[in-house]
Amino acid sequence: MALRGRQPGLDEGGFGLIEVLLSLSVLLTVLVATSYLVENVVQQASSNREKVAAAELAEQYLESMSNASLSTLQADVARDVLQTPTPITEGGISYSVWSHLEWATTGSSPSLCSSGNPPQIIRATMTVKWGTGLSAQSLGETTIVNPPYGTVVPGDGFLSIQIEGANAPRPPTDTTDLVNVRVNVTPSGGSTTTYNPDQYGCVYLQVPTGTYGVSLASPSGGPTFIDYQENLTPSAASVSVPTAGLATFVTAFHFDVAGSATFTSDASAPIASNMPITVSNGGNLQPSGTSTVVAAGTNLASALLFPYTTPYSVWYGDCTTHSGVNVEEPAAPTTFTLAPAGSASVTITGLDVLQLQVTRSGGFTTPPNNVTAALADPAAPGDGCPTAATEGYSYGLAAFSGSGTTYTDSTAVIPQTYTVTIPYNSTSSQVSLQVTSSGVVYGGTTYPYGTAVPVTVP
Repeated sequence: MALRGRQPGLDEGGFGLIEVLLSLSVLLTVLVATSYLVENVVQQASSNREKVAAAELAEQYLESMSNASLSTLQADVARDVLQTPTPITEGGISYSVWSHLEWATTGSSPSLCSSGNPPQIIRATMTVKWGTGLSAQSLGETTIVNPPYGTVVPGDGFLSIQIEGANAPRPPTDTTDLVNVRVNVTPSGGSTTTYNPDQYGCVYLQVPTGTYGVSLASPSGGPTFIDYQENLTPSAASVSVPTAGLATFVTAFHFDVAGSATFTSDASAPIASNMPITVSNGGNLQPSGTSTVVAAGTNLASALLFPYTTPYSVWYGDCTTHSGVNVEEPAAPTTFTLAPAGSASVTITGLDVLQLQVTRSGGFTTPPNNVTAALADPAAPGDGCPTAATEGYSYGLAAFSGSGTTYTDSTAVIPQTYTVTIPYNSTSSQVSLQVTSSGVVYGGTTYPYGTAVPVTVP
């Protein structure tokens, strides 16, 4: 019997197209993942080499610092000092080395300004930086240096400068920017040296006995710091280091990252130009309890303020309620709070709308614009406001509109007595009026708010 050959089945004819495509997809996935892994390994190895080089540089400079003389160490205390004016190149990478030294004790107190003890050691930190932009990196190492021959220089004393934040006596919570605050110290008859506080807000210096001026300034490049009296650069004109040894007291500054307040009015008319804005914060602002944070004539709508933990009160004008008479500060001024680096949008109450209707029977060849209202307070200073002579400024009213014989205007102003000057046709006229809580008093008549005050000019 003849045997027939066995016919191959459909699944025995080799790989089909679908199997080949699936295999290629799997292979491609493996290769891509492997390439990423290799790339990450190479990058990690390169980064590790850079960090090792940076660590070696930091150790070298720390070793050199530990053998420096006391005078050399003392010159660099409380300062960020570039140790490599020309960058050091290792493996094609340029490195710069910065030092920061601080007097310290061996006790538990983190800050010499609060410890009450003389310094015993120096805490030295070397920071190595490399790369630029998004690739910028840094590495820091810290060690303790025992200065040769002790820490005391005959004839020197210790100057303590403490920065306290909004939560005084604690320092500002933004330690990253705090350590870049500029502390300028000027000996009597000498030149100024700029120092940086530590993370506890302390600058502790060993200096010759004498008198020093101290001032603070924000870090270069920001953010803006401000003190509790709304000064951007607070200062102490005369700080004494009378005897060798411990300082007799610590010079403290209340200095923290400023908050920003933006002001608007709830009035239904444009605000008069040149309007000052005043704030108070309990009894924190000295000596009067208030601070004019927008000066008359600046026309600003915002201000930087110290981030008190208690609320601010704010109003238009530059004086307060006195003897029960509400003049510029309303009975219930607007309140708001600010956090360090925070912001607040504040709507100020207390303005009244002065409406004027100016009429001239012969008409106007030029509109009565550039009208001013000069303060003429007859009750000063008994009403809590300065006298007219010391006020020294006037408000600009909003532009008038109209034609022919009549022009009108509406402007939000503080309640006060004014001399209003109306220029027109190359001449001007003056009228006196008083803005009160019930309306505008002019010529013996009180015009309720919402009613224009009729003024006739020759």
